Amino acid sequence: MHTSPHQSTTRHPVLLGLVEAFRLDLIVIPSAFVVATVFWIVGLGAQLDYSIIPEWAFALWAVVHGLSVSTIGFDFSLAPGLVTLGVWLLLAAGASRLVSTLSDADPIRSDDGEETPWWAMCAMALAGFALAYAGPLVALSLIVGEATMTPLGFVRLLVLLVTAFAVGYVRARGVVDIPWFSDLDPALWQSAVAVARRVLWGAASLAVVVIGAALVLRWSDLAEAMGSYSSPLSAGIGLTVLQLLFAPGALFGALSWIAGTGVSIGAGGVSSVFSTVTGPVPPVPVLELLVGEYPVWTKAAPALLVLLGVGSVVIGRTHARAVHAASWTGLAIAVGILFVIAETIALFSRGAIGPLGLAAFGPSPLTAALAVCGWIGVGLSLGLVLTKLSHMQFDDAVETADAEES
Repeated sequence: MHTSPHQSTTRHPVLLGLVEAFRLDLIVIPSAFVVATVFWIVGLGAQLDYSIIPEWAFALWAVVHGLSVSTIGFDFSLAPGLVTLGVWLLLAAGASRLVSTLSDADPIRSDDGEETPWWAMCAMALAGFALAYAGPLVALSLIVGEATMTPLGFVRLLVLLVTAFAVGYVRARGVVDIPWFSDLDPALWQSAVAVARRVLWGAASLAVVVIGAALVLRWSDLAEAMGSYSSPLSAGIGLTVLQLLFAPGALFGALSWIAGTGVSIGAGGVSSVFSTVTGPVPPVPVLELLVGEYPVWTKAAPALLVLLGVGSVVIGRTHARAVHAASWTGLAIAVGILFVIAETIALFSRGAIGPLGLAAFGPSPLTAALAVCGWIGVGLSLGLVLTKLSHMQFDDAVETADAEES
């Protein structure tokens, strides 16, 4: 981690940003063409001309970043979350390299001898990175990929860049340069990050368990839906791969489902632990789980999020002591981190997926993150209260022992 700039390079910050954008393009664009070509060969190659490949490639590039596309009669704006996560990690890594490089860079001097502040150099580099990457993306997606720039698409692209750059910055320099965080006790920050990390891994595991339980409860209905395919085994393999591509959205959808905000299935309504809907959905297992009845006891599912919050605080004596030392400030920072992550995932978990009225599919970006973080926040608060009570009891026991010895 760098805390002060050192001499190393004299390249202009904007040029460094352009290089990072070009490096990322060399990975993303060829990958999009490879996937589009595979789709053309495996899918509709016999009926469509070669010219559809670049259109599909740039349409895929657009959807991954949250834009909307329309091709061969299908509207599509639900990002394949696993691919989006991969691009996000590449953006964060690029931003981290930029910040680290500029931390070791020579200061830029103007003609009158004044030095450019370090934060200005960093801002120029990241701005160059963002514009050099997002500019061609938007232009080629709109012109070749026939994408549309909706307000939601713009917000998602902006959030993708901002969050990736923020994480890259923190990874390279920590929070010492950030206003309101510069005077923060490092132990408090580490405790908050540890709590947020625990909740994230716990939430992902909980979502997997919820989906697994739903598969068991609805197995007969799923088997009937899969029987509609001419080759259920081949369809099952293909659908498994497809569902994995959308895994982040599916996992967050499961959390939203048990939190009560549910998952919208277009004209069919909102499916949640408190409400069931009936309506046509494609014969895909995770979609079939959203329609039909569940046992009454499943309405207690929000308690799982509360228990997750409690466990994320109290499990592990050393960890619980660190959370106790960080107190409510550390807990508030942890919840803030969780909300930013949850809201980002929620934005990319909703969109159109083609026919059958699924023009607005997924959890609500406005309420799902609030509900999930709200239930978990209740659990975190209870966990902190338990640690405080435990600490008070420990102090009382020590005082009693000291009094007896004296």
